[in-house]
Amino acid sequence: MGIVGFSFGLRDEEPNPSNMALAVKLQEITDDLEIDGRVVIVVTQWEITKALKERFDGFDVDLSVEQHTDGTYLDSDDVWAAAKERFVYEGVTQVIIVAQPFLHLPKLKGMVTKDKDGYEVVDYEIGVIPFDNSDLNTQPWTRSKTALAIYAAKSLLGMKRGHNGMQNAT
Repeated sequence: MGIVGFSFGLRDEEPNPSNMALAVKLQEITDDLEIDGRVVIVVTQWEITKALKERFDGFDVDLSVEQHTDGTYLDSDDVWAAAKERFVYEGVTQVIIVAQPFLHLPKLKGMVTKDKDGYEVVDYEIGVIPFDNSDLNTQPWTRSKTALAIYAAKSLLGMKRGHNGMQNAT
């Protein structure tokens, strides 16, 4: 079984409240599966990795997808591509996606199933993940449901992802 943790929002000093909540949920799911005797391969976006290390001493992921060294925007497609490489190596065919459930999670489920590489998305209740509505959040589209919905609509119309292709607004 594979688990992929996708981050949501970005602060200069991670983890933000959204990513911390996602890390907690990912850890709970991992524990549930391991208690059932399942072998779990965990791939996380670096913000989730950082939150896991901060919150759960000794929790190691199998792969942390790090920021691009040139500063270009690390998007969900990049994270999924890295996860797939690891999953192929490990023989994983079933995947649980841990992500902000409002718009982000459904988009990611669609991305994985549309992929046609044979991955089965296993639904797991994510629950409430807070938005980071702080000015410290450098990705304003992740501050509220309204901001995310507007961003999603603009993206459908061809807007570039992220901050004009770069990770931070600065």
